[in-house]
Amino acid sequence: MKDVRYVAQLKKNLICIRALEAQGLKGTLGDGVLKILKGLIIVLKGIRRNNLYYLEGNIVTGQLAASEDVDKNSTRV
Repeated sequence: MKDVRYVAQLKKNLICIRALEAQGLKGTLGDGVLKILKGLIIVLKGIRRNNLYYLEGNIVTGQLAASEDVDKNSTRV
């Protein structure tokens, strides 16, 4: 991830939402949850605590490919 700033007084890395937006990512906020999306994939999720959003889990990098194996002899309901 580019343009992450370390703030010694906070001992935390800060991520600028505007920098993510400049990379073509979209953000949504609601119910104490921040989601940063690339298309339909959530690449970053944060939970609000004391008016700051903290990263939950890991940042997703790379691409995702999905496939489905369909058995033509079966019926799904």
